[in-house]
Amino acid sequence: MRSTAEDIIRDTPQLPPPPQVMTDLLVLFARPEVDARRIADAIAGDVVLSLRTLKVANSPFYGLSKRITSVHEAIAILGFRSVRLLVLAVGAVGLMQLPPGLRTSLGELLRHSTRCAMLARLLAERTGHSPEEAFTAGLLHDVGKMVLVQATPRAGIDASTPHRWVEHSDLPAEREAFGTDHAELGMVLLERWQFPDALCESTGKHHEAPDTLSPLSALVALADGLAHTDLERADPFPPERLAPWIARAMGASPLPDAAELAAAIDEADALARVLEPDA
Repeated sequence: MRSTAEDIIRDTPQLPPPPQVMTDLLVLFARPEVDARRIADAIAGDVVLSLRTLKVANSPFYGLSKRITSVHEAIAILGFRSVRLLVLAVGAVGLMQLPPGLRTSLGELLRHSTRCAMLARLLAERTGHSPEEAFTAGLLHDVGKMVLVQATPRAGIDASTPHRWVEHSDLPAEREAFGTDHAELGMVLLERWQFPDALCESTGKHHEAPDTLSPLSALVALADGLAHTDLERADPFPPERLAPWIARAMGASPLPDAAELAAAIDEADALARVLEPDA
């Protein structure tokens, strides 16, 4: 399937290139010690990313009484860690581009991606993994779905219902229609963009069997499963179908309870509303 995924991405010119600042920031964020001023300068140097970051920072999501006017001020008021997550979210959303007629589908993709990101961050905090890396991996795990939509006309597939590829994850149907699936496409796309190997792998493997997964990929796969779970109606909790992924991702650490997971989802939905383009 990999060669097919590479062909589709090569033949789909509508796919956006990643802003260089995102690649640079991912490298900086991965370092054990990083200078907050250097991060702020990098963000401020990209006008689009800077403006979008400040827009969200000044939204009701943060509820600040004072308006923030610079990235440096955002770090001083919100804290370096919060701004790192905010920038990662804003940057990832900038990569999620769909045709104008799919605004509703983009909203669904964004909502699920932020839920997966917030849940992955929570799970990472419990297991000692990097919360920022898990958050980013959760945001990007379904980025291959936008490739499916963009490639639909060129693949000779009925383009009347492109939203089906965004709002549902039907890997057998994807493979039958395209010869590959959104996970493989997402991994190849991130590799093309020169994103870190761990993010490429977690994107490509989030639907695979748990015993084949790295710790980060297992966290993302579990977060994805929890994001698709109706926590209020889950009986028993956690759902038995997720037991292998829970064992792989959490190890000896306890899974957060349903209330904690629901709170993370509520926070994710609030973030998605302010991240949505033109929101």
